[in-house]
Formats: sequence, C-alpha cells, structure tokens
Amino acid sequence: MVRASRTFRLAPLVLAALIAMSGGARAQNSRAELPIPSSVDDDLTAIQRLFTPPAPPRLTLFPKLRDELHDLPPFLRDSSFDIQARSYYRDVVTRAPGGVTVNEAWAGGGWLSFQTGRLFDVVSGGIVLYTSLPLYAPPGYDGTQLLLPGQLGYDVVGQLYGKLHLTDDLAFTAGRYGYDTPYLGPNDTRMTPNTFYGYSLIGSAGDDSPDGPKFVYGAGYIASIKPRNANTFQSMSRAAGAPVDNGVAVVGGNLKWAHLYIGAVEYFCQDTLNIAYAEARYAASLPFDIKALLSVQYADQRSTGASLANGGVQFATNQLGAKVDLGTQTGILTLGYSTVAPGFMMQNPWSANPGYTDAMILSFQRAGEQAVMAGASYVFTPLGLDGIAASVFFYQGWTAAAAGPPTVEHEWDFEIDWVPKIGRLSGLSLRARYGTAVTSQGGAMTTINEARLILNYRVHLY
Repeated sequence: MVRASRTFRLAPLVLAALIAMSGGARAQNSRAELPIPSSVDDDLTAIQRLFTPPAPPRLTLFPKLRDELHDLPPFLRDSSFDIQARSYYRDVVTRAPGGVTVNEAWAGGGWLSFQTGRLFDVVSGGIVLYTSLPLYAPPGYDGTQLLLPGQLGYDVVGQLYGKLHLTDDLAFTAGRYGYDTPYLGPNDTRMTPNTFYGYSLIGSAGDDSPDGPKFVYGAGYIASIKPRNANTFQSMSRAAGAPVDNGVAVVGGNLKWAHLYIGAVEYFCQDTLNIAYAEARYAASLPFDIKALLSVQYADQRSTGASLANGGVQFATNQLGAKVDLGTQTGILTLGYSTVAPGFMMQNPWSANPGYTDAMILSFQRAGEQAVMAGASYVFTPLGLDGIAASVFFYQGWTAAAAGPPTVEHEWDFEIDWVPKIGRLSGLSLRARYGTAVTSQGGAMTTINEARLILNYRVHLY
C-alpha cells in the first residue's frame, strides 16, 4: 500500500511535466487507437481502418516552404516531412497470491517521417525513424514495454519502403512499412507501433462520396515484424511462438455503401496459425435525434501444418462479438458482448486485440470466456469545453472451460482526453487513463491497477 500511494502522489507531478513539454503526438487508445469519438460515426472499428493510411497532421509549421519548392521536380516538390513526438508515463501495480509487482517508467521520443513525391509519376518512397528514451525509469520497475528490457532506450528505422503507383488507386509497396488490419496492425499503445517487412498490393475502386459504394482491397506477403517495444525485426512465425522463420500471406477487402460497412481478411502462416476475420456494421437514425450503430464481428483461428506455435498440438478456436452504440449530440452509450469457443484461447501475435470487449488491462479472450461491456463517453464541446472528452467503461467476463480453472474477472476503465483544435495546438493531444481489474481464478485473486499519461504532438514541417 505504501508503494501504491507514492505512485499516485507522483502522478500529478508527471502530468504537470507532460503539459510543460508541449510536445508529444496524437494520443492512442487501446480499444481503438483513436481519441474518444464525438459521434457514433467516429467510433471506428478495425474493419473501417483496413488498408487505409492514417490521416495527415492538422498543423503545418512552415507552409511557405512548400511554395519555395514549387519549381523543383515532383519527387522533391511533393515530398513531406512529419514529426510525431510522444511522452508516455505508465505505472502498473499487480497484487497476486505470490506478491506485489510494480512496472513503472516515463519515456519520451516518437518518430520522424519523410516521404518523397513521385518520380516519373510512378515511383515514390519513404523512411520513418522511431525512438524511445528513458526520462524516469527505475531499474527495479522494468516491464512497462515503453523501453527495452533493462529500462533502456532505443531507436530503429521502422519503415523504409518504395512504392510503385500502378494507377491513382492501386499501389505496390515493398520494404519496411506500416499496415493497419484487424490481426496485423500497429498496436500503437506504447511509445512506437508495430511495423512490418514485406510486399503488398493495395487499391480501391468506387465512389469517394459519403454514399459510396467504395471498395478497398489488399493482398500481400509479410515476412517479419518489429514489435512495438523493440528495435529489431523478427519473423512473423517466431513472433507467434513458432521456432521457424515463416511469413504471413494476407488478403482482404472492405466495402462501404452509405451507412453499411462489410469486410473480411484472411491470414495464413505455415506451421503456425491461420486467422479468418469478418465484420459488418450498420448505422441508422432513430427518433429524438438518436443515432444507432450495430457492429458484429467473427474471428476463426486454427493451427496450420506442424502447429509449431503450440508444441505440435493442433488447435482451433473462434470468437463472436457484437456491439451497439447509441448517440445523441456528443454523448455515446455503448453495449457489447463476446464469446470464445471453449477449446483454446484467442491469439493476437501481430496486432492489438480487435475484439469489442478488449479493455485497457484485460482482453477477455480466455478459452470459453463470455464477456459483457457497458460504457459511456461524452465530448464537452457543447458545454464550452472545446476538445475535452471523458469516458467510463465496465467489463465483466466469466468462463468454466476445461482449459483452466473457473475464472471470473472484471475491469473498470476511466479516461479524460484533451485534443485542442486551435492554432499551433491543433496537433496536440493529452490523455489520462486509469484502469483497475480483478481476476478470480480457481479461488486465487489477482488485482491490477494501471495509470497512463500520454502527451502527443504531430505536425507537418512543410
């Protein structure tokens, strides 16, 4: 208890220091890697982000520099240089039958990104350098995943790629790159995201208007991954726990038609894991200015070939989830449910957990586990507090599957965001999160309390 009280006395001091830095990137959310939404339309699920590049920064520091490049070839004239600075404090206190464990660190860093224009209107490229440096990292409290083991800083060329633009809507990419799909994605909830080495063909067809229809599709072979808290790449199969070096073949697509989204993705890694994921969501307007959003997802996972990620033992499992959002003005009420097959727990070796009941601390993906979720969020702009938002979510899970002793677990998550959209603050975001989780398994109880303070600042240089 003494250690925990010291941590929360320290937290306000860290928060003040974060604000004083005035440099960090857009805050990340372990549920959606996005700020708290102001409407149900902004509550993006994994399938909506499929093969879609991130939105550009809102702020350009030197807009006149673009005019000075006007007479240069498009390869340089259309280039861009972005800065994403990040400051991240994480404190986790775990009380289990074996004792108390503390993980704590404060890191600073982020990444620099340079992207060229097109050469001969066909070829372009880019590079992204990532770094994470210890600002406060007690040696005895290692394990936050903000730094390397031993509380050490790191830097890495996480992206280094070339693009062949076959048409305006179709591009072939080779090299180190960032992808965003349900089970192969950035998992950007620490200092730096997952990035990947491989080859892909990504395109789109249809109407860009709100009513669509528009189809986004992609296929590729991903050989290796740089995990979010690492400075080296490893094969996709080793990241999944198999002692061989195999990559992942990926193919998928997403159709948007007015208020309907429907999509699917397939992942295959030889002798390791096969994942099939499908999701649909539909938005509708109800009386009294209420907007409703219904989302349904299904994932099937099974071992492949020699099943080397599970010691040669074959397995198969699946998870079904559903979520309903009800929103009015800038407030949203969210209800969700998920269930996992009893034979085996779900796996997420190459991404965050895309499940609707994924919480800040617990994933609710045990074999046979059912989970419910209820939450509410509100953006305070109508009250004159522009850019400030808050949310609270509760999760409850339970399972009596033969894969382990009966388990009951629950979690409360609280969050406050500040995302100003004025002047030079328009690239800034500050997020404070606190979660508390309790797991009771076979009569043994484990309690986890976690605090996060994240400051982000993302801008174009020109």
